[in-house]
Amino acid sequence: MILCSFRNLSLSFGTKSLFSGAELSVQQGDKIGLLGLNGKGKSSLFKVLEGSVSCDTTIPPFIFDKHQNFDLFHVPQEIPDTIPPETAIKDCFWYFYPRLSHLFEKLNKLNHQLEAGSTDNSLLEQQTKTLEEIEAEGGWSLQQAFESYCGAFGIVDLNEQLQNLSGGGRKKILLSLGLSTDKALVLWDEPTNHLDIETIRELEEELLSTTKTFIMVSHDRYLLGKTTNKIFQISNEKIESFSGGYQDFLTLQAQKEKEREQMLNRLKNSFRREDAWMKQGIKARGTRSKKRVEGFDNIKSKIQDLKSQAKRDLSLTISSGKKKSKVLVEAVDVSFSYDNQQILGNLNFSIAKGNKIGLLGPNGAGKTTLINLINKTLSPTNGKIKHAPDLVVKTFTQLRDELPLDKSPYDILGDGTDQVSLPGGGTQHVLSYFKKFLFNGDEVRRPLSTFSGGERNRLQIALNLKEAADIWIFDEPTNDLDLETLNILEKVLQDFGGSIIVISHDRLFLKNITNRLLVLESGQVEIFEGGYDQAEAYLEAKALEETLRDEEASNGQSKESSPRKEGNSGNDSGHKVMTKIEELEDFIAKIDQVMQDIGSSQQTSENLEKLVLLSKKKESKEEELLKLYEKVEN
Repeated sequence: MILCSFRNLSLSFGTKSLFSGAELSVQQGDKIGLLGLNGKGKSSLFKVLEGSVSCDTTIPPFIFDKHQNFDLFHVPQEIPDTIPPETAIKDCFWYFYPRLSHLFEKLNKLNHQLEAGSTDNSLLEQQTKTLEEIEAEGGWSLQQAFESYCGAFGIVDLNEQLQNLSGGGRKKILLSLGLSTDKALVLWDEPTNHLDIETIRELEEELLSTTKTFIMVSHDRYLLGKTTNKIFQISNEKIESFSGGYQDFLTLQAQKEKEREQMLNRLKNSFRREDAWMKQGIKARGTRSKKRVEGFDNIKSKIQDLKSQAKRDLSLTISSGKKKSKVLVEAVDVSFSYDNQQILGNLNFSIAKGNKIGLLGPNGAGKTTLINLINKTLSPTNGKIKHAPDLVVKTFTQLRDELPLDKSPYDILGDGTDQVSLPGGGTQHVLSYFKKFLFNGDEVRRPLSTFSGGERNRLQIALNLKEAADIWIFDEPTNDLDLETLNILEKVLQDFGGSIIVISHDRLFLKNITNRLLVLESGQVEIFEGGYDQAEAYLEAKALEETLRDEEASNGQSKESSPRKEGNSGNDSGHKVMTKIEELEDFIAKIDQVMQDIGSSQQTSENLEKLVLLSKKKESKEEELLKLYEKVEN
């Protein structure tokens, strides 16, 4: 069943054209990933589907066909500014369902009047009608589902105000709204920003199991790869549709790119041959055929078309400092406390030149605190951090809101001149530098107020990478980046010879660029010298352990057992021990399966390290299991 479709979509803002004669079709059950460069129309497409923007008047006209049951729910990147910061979590629900909000307010007013003893006989009739309208809108079940998802994401106090929540906490509210809605189509806009890996996994599971139709904009390639069955790509003012998931799309794109390169090589050979003929002497030129001249012009045109279609490359350069010291930062027994509460305790680690360190941990684990200790913003409460002489630490900021919206990229990049000062000491013309970041040259004079959030993010990258540093710190660099820019930034970091620290919940990004990983948990740090690849097995085992702990909690099996009572207490205790034994046996079996999978793959040093780590985890659980066996036998 087709939920909605449109054709002949043209949309422009001033001189900037986003769509020209584009078409789209969404069928029930589609799980769609929406791709495209920032600023090329992803957000505008959502607005078209919502009906909040007016398309250009064209011939033939824009036609938008909708199924009779079509409605949609848009999950934005951030909680809208229209919701006051003092709003309680539970009341956020009403801002996304204004019709229900009106009905509930009306019902509360009627209830109050009836409780006050009003003699107006029509009030009961109005109350009944309002209750029926709420039921028809699914109000009770929607509200209950929203609060249930909040609880599942660890939001305990629904009376907590928005202003007291972290970015991750606010994002969990949006996830709860998107997963609880009963609308036919859900629009997800970067749902994983600010989330820790555990929450992202929970979202993945929900999206895998849901039957709801959705369109998702996301830079998280793992998420797209696991949850989508169709891809929409905005390119050249059209919307191209691909059947299959994100991995299928990448395979197809790689094949198309290869075919374009082959065609371009053939055309280049033809061009050289025809160009030599065109440059022959006057006698030959006088006898050449008109048809062959037209063919030569046609070859030039085809080459230009292919070059414009081929994937453009974002030429980024990150400059490292000139430090010769092998160890740039060394932490010895470092602890940090705030208001007598310990955030980090007894950390020991070092950062050497060339280290590419991923910093991982749940929200609130102390990642920002650790970064501030490294860049000297904070001093340790106990212990010592040694820094190499004249160490320069730079943070890759994404505070695009600080960019002056009344100025243009030309003004900002050149600092009032037409040249950009580069880290190595050279200069480059503003226009050339600007084009490196996948911008068109005619956009260099546009005020930033006309740029999309993603385009301003890309411009922020251009600003950041003008500077040199001994250590570059990247705090969630993948947020709001389109996948093309993300892939190229990833390649730049892979090739970068200096030291970097990356805070990110993008698992594939960490896997591709890190050679060390620091995992923060409960104020302590686990160090993995092999990067994300080495830590992956540990993280999987940790997730299994957390699942086991959650199951124990749900079954009321706390470690602090209650005193025995007369009667059946002995049987109850025995039953709990047997349940615990079964759960541990299942957990060990899962570790065995992971170890078996690793053992059947290529025997690299990283895989051997994974096996050692899992073996230790298994040994610990087997010791715990043995004690339970002894308890049963006694």
